Amino acid sequence: MFNDRREQVLLTADHKAHVDLGEVTMTEKEKSIILWYDELEGKDFNLVGKKNANLGEMIRAGIRTSPGFALTIYANDLFITSMGIKSALENYLKDLGRVTYENSLKASAFAVNLIEEASVPSIITDELFREYQKLCDLAGVENVPVATRSSGAISMPGQMETFLNIRGQEDLLHYIKKTWASAYFVEAITYRMNKGLGFILNIGVGVPKMVNSRVSGIVFTLNPLNGDRSKISVDVSYGLGEAVVSGLVTPDNFLVDKVTLEPIRSKLGEKEVQCVYEETGSTIKTVNVPQEARSRLSIDKEELKEICRISKAIDRYYGKPYDIEFAIDADLSFPENVIILQVRPESVWSKKEIKPKIEKKKDAMDRVINQLITGVRLK
Repeated sequence: MFNDRREQVLLTADHKAHVDLGEVTMTEKEKSIILWYDELEGKDFNLVGKKNANLGEMIRAGIRTSPGFALTIYANDLFITSMGIKSALENYLKDLGRVTYENSLKASAFAVNLIEEASVPSIITDELFREYQKLCDLAGVENVPVATRSSGAISMPGQMETFLNIRGQEDLLHYIKKTWASAYFVEAITYRMNKGLGFILNIGVGVPKMVNSRVSGIVFTLNPLNGDRSKISVDVSYGLGEAVVSGLVTPDNFLVDKVTLEPIRSKLGEKEVQCVYEETGSTIKTVNVPQEARSRLSIDKEELKEICRISKAIDRYYGKPYDIEFAIDADLSFPENVIILQVRPESVWSKKEIKPKIEKKKDAMDRVINQLITGVRLK
């Protein structure tokens, strides 16, 4: 039977918080519905999810990010509890029976429908719309386009959704519910089942201002082909990052020396298409890239060096390799136009054991014991 093993945060009518082992006092930050990125730091991942907390930490480190705020995990819990979604899910799971893939499909459809069809309480929408208006005022743009990015307190790479180019209060609320619901997509449920985690999962939602991306890309602060930490790898293509992240295009690829920040290898990509904003509405579209733009590299040498300088600073700040998403804003001048969208620890080579290239020299006692074991006569 599905089992909700997450930390139980229940809400009473006056919105005081309790945990399953007794009442505790929550801090003002823990009870917040919205926190701006510049109020966050890395250790706040349990309040807003790792993506959001990492962006707050980047601001503290002096790294350029796009302005925005995070809808907290508490807000998600408040929504599903006060609207009866949590109790409905618990009752549904009790009757569903043994965990199978077919039952996961049924549970996913039930949960997604509950969340997407429910109203959001005014205690959340009032604050959401007020803070969104502040972001519009900050940007000087009416109905400023934003993204809604899923952000879990546990790492679930690629399991939940991000939605781009969302404009206006009505669409913002619509896509926040879709982002919450993406925690119950079959892939996300299956991932949690395989990890022994519970069915119910509350997540944070990041709401950053969209970058008007002339180009976007991904950086690894090592060589992803062999784990060489003396190199930086940069994939970049035209338009929004969706085309690179989803593998829709073959991007330009650069391998850069981490000390000199000079390119060792530059490989021209096909860059057949790019993802761009729709002029109206909260959607994006895919368009062809002109042949002239395809036939040249999408960034110049100074832009590449600035991307690598920032990436190297992030690597040094955390003391380990990082996977970084970036964009270059068409509306800003260099170098302020290089914006960091997301950072997370590199997850492949960092987990591999690094064996020393030279065998450790044996001390005198090691040699004596080895000779006794192998029967070599001592001189």
